[in-house]
Amino acid sequence: MDTADTAMRHWIAGAATGDWTALVALLDPSVAFHVPVSGFSGVQHGVESAERFFAGLTARLRAALTVTARLTGDGRTAFEVAVAGMLSGHAFEQRLCLVFITADGKVREFREYLAFPSAAL
Repeated sequence: MDTADTAMRHWIAGAATGDWTALVALLDPSVAFHVPVSGFSGVQHGVESAERFFAGLTARLRAALTVTARLTGDGRTAFEVAVAGMLSGHAFEQRLCLVFITADGKVREFREYLAFPSAAL
């Protein structure tokens, strides 16, 4: 299993349990990431910023993620994902795309693109 597949597996587990430890362990210390989440506008840098992002998810999110497609090219691996669960105490469903850039067994960059959830944030 390559690093992107492992990262996706850990993302699925983190969303289900709130424990993002395994995913964070895969992040390069200088990871760059972009997520469409309040408080994280623009490109973020560093594992500490990523830990803050995932800590926020731990407090608000429990969801089942199902990969519906895997796409690769230009050094990137993207996963189209269907999501259903609870966000801030409200049931929601959404679709998202997670893109990973990896090297040397680490996630160097990740980006999340999503449609708005069906329940209010």
